[in-house]
Amino acid sequence: MAKQLYDYWFVQFDFPNDEGKPYKSNGGVMVWNEDLHMSIPCTWNTCLLSDYIGSNNTGDWGFDEPAKKKSIKVGCIRGADIVKLNDLPIRYIKDDNTSKLLSAWDIVIEVSGGSPTQATGRSAFVTPGVLKRNGGNLTCSNFCHAFTMKDYKASAYFYFMWRMFYDNNNMFNFEGKTSGIKNFMTDTFLANKWLDVPTALLGLFFERVKVIYEQIDNNIEEINALSKQRDELLPLLMNGQATVNYHLSASFLSSLILYRDQYKFYDMKETIIQTVLDGMRAVLTENQLDLLTDVTRKALSECEITPKATEEEQRNKENVELLGAFISSKKVEGCSDKTIHYYKSSIEKLIATVKKNVCDIATNDIRCYLADQQEQRGLSKVTIDNLRRIYSSFFSWLEDEDYITKSPVRRIHKVRTDALVKEVLTDENIEVLRDSCHELRDIAMIDLLLSTGMRVGELVKINRDDIDFQERQCVVFGKGNKEREVYFNARTKIHLKKYLEQRTDTNPALFVSLHEPHTRLTISGVEVRLRQLGKRVNLNKVHPHKFRRTLATMAIDKGMPIEQVQKMLGHVKIDTTLHYAMVNQTNVKIAHRKFLN
Repeated sequence: MAKQLYDYWFVQFDFPNDEGKPYKSNGGVMVWNEDLHMSIPCTWNTCLLSDYIGSNNTGDWGFDEPAKKKSIKVGCIRGADIVKLNDLPIRYIKDDNTSKLLSAWDIVIEVSGGSPTQATGRSAFVTPGVLKRNGGNLTCSNFCHAFTMKDYKASAYFYFMWRMFYDNNNMFNFEGKTSGIKNFMTDTFLANKWLDVPTALLGLFFERVKVIYEQIDNNIEEINALSKQRDELLPLLMNGQATVNYHLSASFLSSLILYRDQYKFYDMKETIIQTVLDGMRAVLTENQLDLLTDVTRKALSECEITPKATEEEQRNKENVELLGAFISSKKVEGCSDKTIHYYKSSIEKLIATVKKNVCDIATNDIRCYLADQQEQRGLSKVTIDNLRRIYSSFFSWLEDEDYITKSPVRRIHKVRTDALVKEVLTDENIEVLRDSCHELRDIAMIDLLLSTGMRVGELVKINRDDIDFQERQCVVFGKGNKEREVYFNARTKIHLKKYLEQRTDTNPALFVSLHEPHTRLTISGVEVRLRQLGKRVNLNKVHPHKFRRTLATMAIDKGMPIEQVQKMLGHVKIDTTLHYAMVNQTNVKIAHRKFLN
């Protein structure tokens, strides 16, 4: 699994981008690299493999017994131990040889083999679990090298990078013509050039891989414990010091079955056989019982027996299947990943709380759930109505697919929400914000948001090449990946040009972070920056959407037809546009005097 993750991120380059989506598959820019003779992500560089190494220690085979100045007790990794890293031979090394001790997440590579067929190049990952189950102190033999990374979070990346080089390159030579000792050319390997991955991505990869290796360590510890228990009990059973009590009560039998389900330790087939024998013991001889045992065991050998699912397990299984089918239908309809996640999480919370089969959920169950959510979590009326619409969609789908007769949400009416007048930015607010900007990027961003009315999600996706300065327009991708043109004014054009001219990075994104490595701005990055600019001049609630609402209001105010405002904002329904267009109250007063007085 860890290797698949490495291949996915660092071979196919589909590591998560700023939006958590696969980089290359979602249009991430790749550039040709002459050193590697391949295309790599545009912001990445190359480095020597040795640049990752903090230290490279040869091994120390040590001594059989402790002696003066040779008292450090260690588990020693030989080439043959690399494949298991368990129950290592105990050795003693010199007291002043502590530099030979291994640390968590070191990588051990067997660099010399005793014959042409021996697997020189075998490697091991020294996890905290490996250290723990081998006494805490580890070293490796003289035939191995231990690599410690400059940053331990690069260990997982380097380990799989090594595996890739090992599988694809010949980095070995043989000592002499007749000795047949196969050696790994360490210096040759470390002189190779490879990808210099951004530190943040290495950290993310390490966190993902660490969980996998921790689970492996936990499994090994459990196997060791069970093996020890088996080795202790088996001799007692063989010599008659311990016996199995066949007269098991029903409750104890159930607990044994549960134990088997959790730890794969108790065989249900044997449980059934013993239960049958108990029932027949009073009427059959010992020979007949032995025969019955053999016949029953043979009959069950071709069967696979699993515990009967509880009512709750069966209900959960059916609910998961129905929810999965509904989510699949939404994906086919073209809903975005964000919408899909919102639908799924909202329905899962309802099912978990109500604890019924979804086909049995009634209107009152949903009403009570929504009321509890509003009271306990303090959700707004808008949020409650959003949940109602989600549940309406889900249960209407169940009705259409003939899983239920009638949707229980039909009798739950639309939640009446307060019609609040949402604030817009005044001309004075806008000028004060512009004056507070110390960076060209910030003023260009404010001007572009205000003059186009684009969404913040559209803003962060724009690349430099998308801007047409001649026509003062650019193409953006809105909700549902719908493409549309937006237009900006002369002021925006001037500030955008100045901002792009002073940039020194090669990132194709239109707006990037101020500091290296100048990554593409994210939605949260834009929101945080605008909030900071607002606080600087004592303006509350400055956020990207406020610029969009301000533009719509200004356009309506100045007489732009509502249909054109709808097109400019990229709305499918004109009702949505009307929510944004807050008509200035002063103009209402003037119109009243003009037409009615």
